[in-house]
Amino acid sequence: MSTEQKKLLGSRLKAARTEADVSQDFAAETLGVTRQSVSAWERGASSPSAIQLGQLAAMYCVCAHKLLFGEPFQQVRLSGILSGERLDSKS
Repeated sequence: MSTEQKKLLGSRLKAARTEADVSQDFAAETLGVTRQSVSAWERGASSPSAIQLGQLAAMYCVCAHKLLFGEPFQQVRLSGILSGERLDSKS
């Protein structure tokens, strides 16, 4: 994961946490990590593991895909993978 991707993930994590009205202390205690770890994730200095990301998404009531990529998951047609076509797009 690039530095820019970590920073984007961090900003999404912070936004989701504040929207859910959850403190860094509560998130850290729930996940069994330090508050400094949560802070580092939100600053983009490090990233949560895949399991921690799933736990954060559940805690914040947001899709993990949205945390990672900034948009909700949309399934792609197998035939349209290379072109990026979405299921909801008009053919």
